[in-house]
Amino acid sequence: MQYPYLLLAAVPLVAGALIPLQASANRALGAAAGDPLVAAGLSFLVGAAALMGLSLLVLRRDLPGDLLAATPAWAWTGGLFGAVFVTGAIVLAPRIGTTSYLLLVFVGQMAMAALVDHFGLVGFARRPVSFAQLAGLATVLAGAGLALGAGGR
Repeated sequence: MQYPYLLLAAVPLVAGALIPLQASANRALGAAAGDPLVAAGLSFLVGAAALMGLSLLVLRRDLPGDLLAATPAWAWTGGLFGAVFVTGAIVLAPRIGTTSYLLLVFVGQMAMAALVDHFGLVGFARRPVSFAQLAGLATVLAGAGLALGAGGR
């Protein structure tokens, strides 16, 4: 693997490592706000402000003039999916634990990823899922079942 690709491989690892911290930060925000939807909205507001500030002010990027026309309708749902994750973390992680919540999230991610690849959904190229990948997914599901069945302990 070439050096730049090795650095790029660190990005999903760091992103994954930040998810438990995000769940904890959102849980604390939810407790302070007293409402999970308000807390989720505030969380997205902070993220949107940071990204738009970086893109428009620091990097001096322009929004394409035909952004609305050029974007498929389903592409606008990404923020809604993030809202489900953040609100779920605010409501469920304090009740079932961060590990249990993220185990369930991970199983859902892997199952949907297999469907997206296998059927070439939402703009991805079709990549049939192999037996080895299905076996890996079954192993992940079994491990999550063991962890969750043990009360998350």
